[in-house]
Amino acid sequence: MNAKNAKKLFKKYLNNECSPEERELLERFLESYQGDDLEMSNFKFDKSVKQEVWQKITNETNPTKIKRINFNLFVLKYAAIFVGVLGLVVSYYFLNIDTQEEPVLTVDDSAIVLKTSDNQTKEIVVGSEESIKDADGNILASQANDQMVYHGKPTTELVYNEIIIPKGKTFELLLSDGTLVHLNADTSLKYPVSFVKGQERKVFLKGEAYFEVAKDPNHQFTVVAQNMDVKVLGTHFNVSCYANEEAYTVLAEGSVAINDNRSEQINHEPSILVPGQKVAMQKDALVISEVNLDDYLNWREGDLTFNNEPFEAIVKKIERRYGVRIENGYQELEAVRFRGAFKNETIQDLLDTFKESAEFDYEISNNQILIKKPT
Repeated sequence: MNAKNAKKLFKKYLNNECSPEERELLERFLESYQGDDLEMSNFKFDKSVKQEVWQKITNETNPTKIKRINFNLFVLKYAAIFVGVLGLVVSYYFLNIDTQEEPVLTVDDSAIVLKTSDNQTKEIVVGSEESIKDADGNILASQANDQMVYHGKPTTELVYNEIIIPKGKTFELLLSDGTLVHLNADTSLKYPVSFVKGQERKVFLKGEAYFEVAKDPNHQFTVVAQNMDVKVLGTHFNVSCYANEEAYTVLAEGSVAINDNRSEQINHEPSILVPGQKVAMQKDALVISEVNLDDYLNWREGDLTFNNEPFEAIVKKIERRYGVRIENGYQELEAVRFRGAFKNETIQDLLDTFKESAEFDYEISNNQILIKKPT
């Protein structure tokens, strides 16, 4: 835990806002000192605040378990979590922290955009409830919160809509055949308003999406993603095909057949996946490997996971997840690989964590994050 996070939890503790999990986190941090003495000589003290902290602690636990020595040293002997909290409180509240205001990073808040077959565009507001209608006033779909449901009707003509998800947002579509699509940030999907009986179910993806395809043995479902076609009858899988990044498919359930459209062979055999496998489109071929599904699928819950990935790829994920712009001025980091998982952290908290582990500096200027080589 860095000083910034500790300071936040300290403030929550003083305001009686700490959850049990946060109190446990504070206690674990204190225990990491592995010794009887917690030297405080490098910290500055404010007598009035120190008295407030001390009074709060002694009101909530047995004060005989805490031995006060002087303004520069505290020896902590604790059994209850509040005593552990005191160690963190004293440690971080009296840090000589620079109070100068930091630059504020404004995250882009671009809207989700729906394009209809007649080239009309509509902004989709996450959290709202409304109906999507065609030119004749017929209801095509209904939106509730972060999901849009297409109702579908018998048709002999394919009519396409396209939805565009900006960086920093995710969204869900329930297609007219019952297929559920989870759309990641910086993604677009072109799909039929209603599927035509007797014809292949086909959608076109740019970006990343997780598909829960409704089973229909009479109508194959195909995802066209760059030069890769993913064909199924009914299954769950993830497809990623961002521009200038490795395109791949990861299978969670059922089976899929992957066609490499770059191949010059007319009757080449598709690659078949089983659950837990990934097929990646590399230079000359499709390459299949065993993977940890959570690393590829937990973005649906808002998690950001890096499993032995180069920093160059991680930066792109961070930009998509948070809707920010990052310039890496520390080129030596590009190929360095990292492991880690983040859930609800702010962009500043995430950068502070990387700053400590990767040993780089960063600054916010003109609403852009600049990563710098440490001096």
